[in-house]
Amino acid sequence: MKIEELENAPQWLLDAETKNADVEIIDGIVHWYDGIWEYGDWKDGSWYGGIWRGGGWENGTWKNGVWEYGIWESGDWEKGVWFNGEWNRGTWLDGYWLNGVWKDGYWFKGSWHGGKWEKGYKWERHKTKLVPSDTQPSND
Repeated sequence: MKIEELENAPQWLLDAETKNADVEIIDGIVHWYDGIWEYGDWKDGSWYGGIWRGGGWENGTWKNGVWEYGIWESGDWEKGVWFNGEWNRGTWLDGYWLNGVWKDGYWFKGSWHGGKWEKGYKWERHKTKLVPSDTQPSND
């Protein structure tokens, strides 16, 4: 559904710059299915697919899609492709990291292909626990 057709849409969603959005609100939670997020601050909800081009992600669950650029403040990344941007904290469960700056958070699995890792926690399979790390994940 288009954003302007939604009933009781949160102001942060109405203020965002988007194209061809396919969005639904279920039990008060925004569900983004497709379209392009050009700019704005995402406050909470679930992202299922589409393209993110800029803005700030403040909380929620990223289930799949393409992140081109922006600032991630907090939330859970389940899968998708990260091209560039800044990750400040949160939990990375799986996906492809191609470039950007990782400042802090929890990395469980996925593919790291470049970028800058400042600090964080990585899942060590052989130790079966999260350990602090100053180096980016390996792709094994």
